[in-house]
Formats: sequence, C-alpha cells, structure tokens
Amino acid sequence: MLLRLLYDLAQSPSRHILADLAFAPKPVRWIIELDANGGMLGEGPQLTGDDKRGKQFSCPQTTRPKVAGGVAEFLADGLTAVFGLDTDPEAKMTERKRADRDANNVRKQEDFWRQVQEAYKQTGLPDLASLLAFRKPQRNPPAFLRWGLSSDPKPQEKASWWVRTASGTEAKLGPDNFTFRVGGQLLLEDDHLRSWWRSIHANEVQQARASFQRGLCLVSGRENVPLAPTHSPKIQGVPNTQSFGAAIVSFDKDAFASYGFDQSLNAPTSEDAATAYSSALNWLLEREDHHLRLAQTSLCFWTKESEQASGLFARLLNQPDPQSVAQLLKSPWAGLERELAKRDQFYAVALAGNAGRIVVRYWIQEPLDQAIENFRRWFTDLQINVPPRPPKKLRAAAQEKEFHPLSIYWLACTTVREAKDLRSEVPSQLYRAALEGTAPSVSLIKPILDRLHSRLVRDESYNLLYDESCFALVKLILNRNRKDTDMEIAPKLIADTDDPAYNCGRLLAILAATQDKAHDYKLEGAGVAERYFGTASVSPASVFPLLLRLNRHHLNKISKSERFAGHERFIQEQIESVLTLFKPAKPGVAPMFPRTLNLQAQGRFALGFYQQAAHDNAARSHGKRGTTGVASDPEPQFSN
Repeated sequence: MLLRLLYDLAQSPSRHILADLAFAPKPVRWIIELDANGGMLGEGPQLTGDDKRGKQFSCPQTTRPKVAGGVAEFLADGLTAVFGLDTDPEAKMTERKRADRDANNVRKQEDFWRQVQEAYKQTGLPDLASLLAFRKPQRNPPAFLRWGLSSDPKPQEKASWWVRTASGTEAKLGPDNFTFRVGGQLLLEDDHLRSWWRSIHANEVQQARASFQRGLCLVSGRENVPLAPTHSPKIQGVPNTQSFGAAIVSFDKDAFASYGFDQSLNAPTSEDAATAYSSALNWLLEREDHHLRLAQTSLCFWTKESEQASGLFARLLNQPDPQSVAQLLKSPWAGLERELAKRDQFYAVALAGNAGRIVVRYWIQEPLDQAIENFRRWFTDLQINVPPRPPKKLRAAAQEKEFHPLSIYWLACTTVREAKDLRSEVPSQLYRAALEGTAPSVSLIKPILDRLHSRLVRDESYNLLYDESCFALVKLILNRNRKDTDMEIAPKLIADTDDPAYNCGRLLAILAATQDKAHDYKLEGAGVAERYFGTASVSPASVFPLLLRLNRHHLNKISKSERFAGHERFIQEQIESVLTLFKPAKPGVAPMFPRTLNLQAQGRFALGFYQQAAHDNAARSHGKRGTTGVASDPEPQFSN
C-alpha cells in the first residue's frame, strides 16, 4: 500500500517528478577548470561549496546496474572513475581480492572516458575534445592528488587521499565527486550534452526492458508488464545508508526467495512502478518542505493535493517559532481551504537505514483535516508558561544553532545528555504523537528527569526556568497517559490541586527560593534544590521534614535582614497554603508526605517545582507580595 501511494505521488501532474528521469540531483564537490587545449587552470580543482559533499547539481544518471562494478556515471563521478585510483590502496585483503578490485577500478575508469569519447564522437562538441586532451598527459595519480598523512599528522592518523585546491591549499578527500568546466562552461549544464544523454538513457531503458520477465505488477495492478529485477533508482539521503543509495525492496539471499523466483521477482513490481515510487521518495528526501531528519531517522510527508499543508507541517515540526504556534492554535485553517482539507489525505513515512537497505519504521495515512487537528492538539498539549528571558539569556539562546524549544529535535534531545546519543525510537514516538495524536511512552519521563537532575547539580549555567523543552514534553506525556484519578496539568500553576506529588514539587521550589533570599541571592555552592531534588522527587517523606526544619533558620535570617525584613510572614503563609492541600490517608490521622512516588508522580513533582518557580518569578516581576520575593528582588538564581 505504501509503495502504491508513492507511485501515485510520482504520477501527480503538478509535481513533475517523472519529468526528466535521465538526470538526478547529486553532490559534486570538485570542479576541474580546463582551457581549450585541455590544460588545467589553477593549482588544482575548485570547491563548489562549504559542505563536505559539495553543491548539488543535476547530473546524468545511468540505469546500468553497478553491483558487478565497472560502471561509471557520465561527466560526474568519483576518484576511481575519473582517475582510476583506489579509494584505499592500502586496504588489507587477499591477493585475489586485490587483483579483482584493481581490475574493477580499471574498468570503471575506462567506462567513464569511453562515455566521454562516445559523446564527442556523436556530438562533435569542442569542449569534449578539450576534456579528452586533459586525460592524455595525465600521470597516475595527477600532480594535485597524493596519498598519505596530513601536513600536520595527529597520533594514530590513517593515510588518505589529499587534493591540492585551485588556491593552493590541501583538503582531505572523502567519497567526493569530480566534474569539469571548459572555457567557463560547466559541461553538466551544456544543453547539447544533456540532450545527447537523454537519448542514451532512453536507449538503456529500452534495452533493459527487452530482457525483463513480464507479469503482474503488485504496485500498479497492471498485467503483462516488464518486471524490474532490481528496484531503481536507488534512494538517497536516508541516514545509515551507503553514499550511492539503498533500496526499500531487495532480495539478495536464498532465504529471502521462494518458488524459485530470483531477486525482486519475489515481490513483482513493474519497472515503471519501481522507477516511479523510488523517484517519488527521492523527490521527498530532497525537499525541506517534505522531509525532516532527526538523529538516524528521516520523516517524509506529503498530501494528495495541498502543497501548502506540507510546508506548514515542515515549518512547525522543525522551526516552531512562538508566533507561528500561536497562529496555528488561534486559526489552524489560516491559509488552507477547509473543504479541500476535508477531502485531502495526509501521508507520512519514517525511514531508517541499514547499509544497503531502507527500513520503514512506520507510516501514516489519515484525512488532512484530522492531521491538522492532531497537530493543533500537539502544540496545545505542549503549552506551558515560560518566564520572559532576560536580555543575556536571549542573546545566548540566539547563538544556539536553530534553537526552537518546541521542535521535534529539541524535545527529543531532552532525553539525552548529547544529541549524538539520541535513539531513533524517541523522535519516532514524538513524530507519531504530533501527527497521529498518540501518547509517547511514560518511560521517556525517566531519562528526561535524569538529565534535568544532572544539569541541576553539575551545570552552573543551567536555569530550569528557561528549559521549556523539558517541561513541555513532560506535561504532554503526563496528560496523554493520564488516568481518571490523576490530575491534568495546565499550562500555568494549579494552586488548588490536592495532588501530593505536584504539591511536593511546589513546596521544594518555595523552600529553595527562601534559602536564596536568606542569602541575599548570593548563595555559593549547591542549595536546597540541587542537593535534594532527586531524593525529594522519589521519596518526599524522607526529605521534607528535614527541609522544613532547616527553613526555620532561613525565615529567621530573613526577618533580621534590613532589606527583606517582614517578607518571612508572606513566605510562611505561602508554605502553609501548600501544606494545607495535603490530605490525611484516614480520618483522624495527620497528613503525611508520600513515602515514594512512581514515575508519573515524579513527573508531576517536576512540573509542580517548575510552575511554582515560574509563578513566583512572574509575581516578582509584577511587584506582587505573598510570594518568596517582592518587586525589588533581583533576578533569582536558585538553580544556578
């Protein structure tokens, strides 16, 4: 069914996905500049961009299978095809494998220059004569390439290929592609050569189809059509796949075959259908408004008719600025035709790589209006009141790359210390929660709280008041997994709930702020929050009696302060207003703090702590009494 949807996408007349299959976008990092006589201009090739792979160009694409080796692309290919050089000449292998590899390298180089020679023979283009002249005097390797270590080698550095650029500097080669420019004309963009290549590509397709077995296509449903032995073109851009791409359908082991069928005949798909769905998937992966990449997962999404909706989803999943989110919550249909959305369909697929194969983690098909409603609900559930950032904090946030606290990326990163440790199932859960309205697993709360506690204790620059991602995600997880007996978390402080976990968090925030005030906001070292947050969130009964006794000393110190004298009464009232919310387990028995809190209760504890701190911060900003501070208080530093 998924392949059929991609096949239908490729047939869309407004998207022109199958308009020119002879060419495909490909990164080309190096351009070799030649004069009319084939002489190279400059000391070496020119870089096409700052990216490690180079700028994307529309490059000729062969349909000949590359599995057996010895096949090169026309005009733009890598080190082996252009120069006949092995990408790793010192790789350890048997003599037989080395001989086979060397022979394949020779065939690949010969194939690259055979195509250039054939193009010159049929088109007579003078620029191709210049290109052929460039090859003749070339030594192997050419002067601008060398194998070895860097000019300033590091310990245990491995040898690699290095290229001297046109400016005279050296750069390390990866799986880079080279192409040529003659007399200022980039050969990849020459109209005569592109026209010639289209005829070659059409001939390749015709010859291949003549040898294909015919039968029923499971994707299109058509009968007696040529069946693709392998599905192409390869799909590029999925994490953890090879540089030349991977297949979403493939059979290369006997265990995957049945009834004597070979390769893709085990899932018969016409050559047209395989080309269509593969091209559609590549088209999605090339466009920012149709795909997102997070960690080791790529999410592709599209609609049957409305292109505007795809841009909306991409922007608000990846870069949800406050204004756009507010507009979505206020007018979810702004810019979209409501009647079109009712009859349109929304599709999404999450892809991950495994070397030569692509894994479909999940896919979604639902009415577009339902997807938009799920999206609106996603941001509603993430809503949480955040104090305005001080100018210094705003400048620091602006320096962070693509900092958008409610984006999938930043939300997912709250579960790990470093982004490189992010597991692919986490963003997948969040994608589904946003697009399908599902509930992320409660188990995500633990790594979020572990990271929160770790930063609170170890990171002196961390202030949880501005960690919107962390608390917004905990709020969403709790509310979507809420039982009838659990409290629902609102965007701002809930002052009248009797939930013991939430109120324990509130109480710790008040006690921590009281300690800061007692030290005139100049407390050095770990305070109440840093020392006791972890224990208090798991076993409140073992901590709070001690903290309440300690708090008497802080109140006494405030009462003797010239600056804050009298504030202790308001703080005491605030503490008592929270304590009265704890209910006795039985009539006639004094209320007690909970002995232990489960994972969901620990999440409510964290939100109670955060929302009380944010509420008091807002009250101080507006000059309200009855909290742990007044208008003249400086910016609190309880979590630094």
